[in-house]
Amino acid sequence: MTVSSSGLAIELPEQQRHVVDLEERTWLPRHRRGDDAAFPALLAAYRRPVYAYLVRSGVAAADRDDLFQSVFLKVHAAAGSYEPAYPLGPWIFTIVANTVRNHARGRRKLHLVSPEDDPPDPPDPNPGPERIAEARETVAWLEGAVAALPLAQREVLLLTTVAGLPQQEVAEALDMPLNTVKTQLRRARLALAEALARRDAPAGRAEEAPGMAPGEFDEDL
Repeated sequence: MTVSSSGLAIELPEQQRHVVDLEERTWLPRHRRGDDAAFPALLAAYRRPVYAYLVRSGVAAADRDDLFQSVFLKVHAAAGSYEPAYPLGPWIFTIVANTVRNHARGRRKLHLVSPEDDPPDPPDPNPGPERIAEARETVAWLEGAVAALPLAQREVLLLTTVAGLPQQEVAEALDMPLNTVKTQLRRARLALAEALARRDAPAGRAEEAPGMAPGEFDEDL
């Protein structure tokens, strides 16, 4: 699995993903057998997507390092329960999602990302000061909007975009029916589109955001 500088997943060719997936499945068994190189390889592969998930889940900056360490301590402690016949990603992100859920239960309100949280720079190699400021403001707004989504929508959206998991693996990680994953993903995208439409609407003018067709989300009921 590879990620861009913004923390979003980059798709690998199917054959390369298959090779990487097979190698990943050996890391925890090797770690349990005392292979000193196995856990650092796992950490190197999942460090950025796990940290990006914490950021975009709305975890406060002061808490991220502690949660990050907690995730990988849990991975280490639970290594014996991993079955190498199955992909590693969903197994790890089950731990990540549960860690964030437990953290959220202990706080009244998750911190929403602000420009001070240093969101990624825009990809333009030579942006002017105004474009940098505008891009940072937009990224900060978007990450705040993601953090404000209902938990199920936020988890599905982050696991598919930040972690780069296929929807079937997201369903396995969250112990959720595949149709429900698809529903929550559509709802998350629609909510962000509606929020963006309201944000960009001229002052004093109500813009009609994209609507939801009756019965569109009934497949998981």
